[in-house]
Amino acid sequence: MRKLFFTVLFTIGILTIINAQKKLGKHLAFCGWKYKDTAVLRVIFEKQLAFLNIKNNDTIIDIGSSSGSYEGCISVLGTFKNVTFVLVDIDSNCLNKTKVNNMVSYYSMLKGEPINQKFDIIQNTVDSLYLPLNLYSKVWLMNTLHEIPDKQKLISDVNKVMRLGGELILYEILSSPKHTIHGGCDHPLMGDNEIEILLTKNGFKRTSEVDNPSNPKKITHPSKMIRFIKI
Repeated sequence: MRKLFFTVLFTIGILTIINAQKKLGKHLAFCGWKYKDTAVLRVIFEKQLAFLNIKNNDTIIDIGSSSGSYEGCISVLGTFKNVTFVLVDIDSNCLNKTKVNNMVSYYSMLKGEPINQKFDIIQNTVDSLYLPLNLYSKVWLMNTLHEIPDKQKLISDVNKVMRLGGELILYEILSSPKHTIHGGCDHPLMGDNEIEILLTKNGFKRTSEVDNPSNPKKITHPSKMIRFIKI
């Protein structure tokens, strides 16, 4: 009887902590995805995580990162350690220390343990990425390229900060005859061939890709995650 009593108390205590964490999570403001279930994260991000092939001690530049929620999501699922995510965005309302810390706290609670990756913040402008030249081996553009007015300049600037042989991974929902505008931002979507021409013209070679990497049950609009190498 005593053992049952303490078991019940322990269970109540655990449930109280979980409920308190959920309530706290609601007040952690940041820009980007705020998923509540790791099962949902696995459906959406496991295929992407495998393609990204993140290694321990990597340094990864994410241009157009917002508050870094993408990194939070994959950090819940990933086993990589000591990764430095350099978050680059023009919007200081979304990319700032408070909101990045809130994002890390939220996804640490979802993971059930601290997310111990390093998150650096770079506030860029339309004129510069504010990153050193010829330094980085991994750069991401996740659902970002279609939003950029001067795509030619951005890809040229990305090339300049990357090492020879470095990889640029981008994720885009693709334009189709019945779907030409992005539903979230109202910017025109890009076609696969348009992306290919832009990247090739600016010193990149396409090496691999995965179709519809978010693994939706029903694919409404085609998307691709593509790996390009600086040559």
